[in-house]
Amino acid sequence: MKRYLAAQPPAGSLALLQAQLDAFVRRYNDARPHRSLGRRTPRSVYETKVKATPATRVQSHFRVRYDKVDRHGKLSLRYDSRLLHIGLGARFKGQSVVMLVADRDVRVVSAVGGELLRHLTLDPSRSYQRQSA
Repeated sequence: MKRYLAAQPPAGSLALLQAQLDAFVRRYNDARPHRSLGRRTPRSVYETKVKATPATRVQSHFRVRYDKVDRHGKLSLRYDSRLLHIGLGARFKGQSVVMLVADRDVRVVSAVGGELLRHLTLDPSRSYQRQSA
């Protein structure tokens, strides 16, 4: 760039200097082939490369539900217009819980101590959600 500018008539203003710089950049990127690029121009190499794009985000459904475990140790949750039953166990009957639902991922937390009671991925094909092993 220094050699190019030295070969040009001195610029009398910033606008003329900017025009000289723009001409250099166009020549360097669009017209002059480079040995290291297989005699191709930098712009042609750049345009043929695969560009990274932002990942598409799937809309997620989040909700928080406050509930009480029934007398059989179960909770009910409506998902995709179906009523699903989540078993926690009889030892939790009557306990207040918070259900954190993110799409099919469900966490059941004790409302009093914040202890994680159950974490599961809903299976919409089954009305009763099995206990994980």
